[in-house]
Order: sequence, then structure tokens, then C-alpha cells
Amino acid sequence: MARNRVRMTLKTTAAALAVGAGMMAVPGVASADATDDYPIPNRILKTPCTAQQIMLAARDVEPVYFERYMIDYKNKPADVQQGARDRINWFFSLDYAGRRQYSENMATNAFYESMSWKWPNWAKVFFNNKGVAANTTDVCQNYPDDPNIWNW
Repeated sequence: MARNRVRMTLKTTAAALAVGAGMMAVPGVASADATDDYPIPNRILKTPCTAQQIMLAARDVEPVYFERYMIDYKNKPADVQQGARDRINWFFSLDYAGRRQYSENMATNAFYESMSWKWPNWAKVFFNNKGVAANTTDVCQNYPDDPNIWNW
């Protein structure tokens, strides 16, 4: 009788531990949001520079990234090129709160940015690399807002 009680207690304890371990292994409800550096680096969110100033800085301090971006840009149809220019200039016209909200929308809604469906890397030189963002925002104010950079 006592032996059966011990056996039953051990089985009950083992079952409870198994259920507890299983509950811990199940992930919680996922929630996505933007962080200070995702999907857009915080330095880009806070910079007073324009898109053209960022590009001029990238040309000089991150030439490989700039060149890859411009090669990709030049391989797009004219309407996509114009759309990318318009959209990135619109982004840089926003204040910090607007840019932060845009970043949040990008992180939580895959369909938010329609430009990404036409050209997935349309903002790569601006958004996708914290190192490039840091290097370009350090010096971008030393450059003019020259739209001729798009004619590389």
C-alpha cells in the first residue's frame, strides 16, 4: 500500500514537471516593434541631413556601399528611380517623431512601404547598415544638398 502511494506520488510529480517544462518551452505571444536601430538606425532617424547629403557622405566614406547602391539604382526603370528619390526625400523631410513612426510601421507591417515591392533595396544605403549610418551621419553636414549625386 505504501509502495503504491510512493509510486503514485512519483508519477504525479513527474507528470507535473513534464507539463511545467512543456509550458516553459512554448513561446509567448510574439509582438513586433521597432527598436532604436531596427529597421532604421537611430542616427538616421535623428540626423538633420538630407538624403543627398547622406549620399555624398557615403560616396566618400563608404564608397563600396555607395557604388553598389548606385549600380542597383541605375539598373531600375526611370519611374522606380524617381519613386525612390521622392520617397527617401519625403522620409528625410519628416521630423524625428515622423521618422520613428515610419520605422515602427516598417517593422510591424510588411505591406507598409510600397516602394519595397518595386525595389526591395531602394533605401539600403540609408537604412540597412548601422556602420554606414554612423559613418555618413558623422560627416553629412559638411556636404551640400546637391541633387546631382543621383546622376552618378
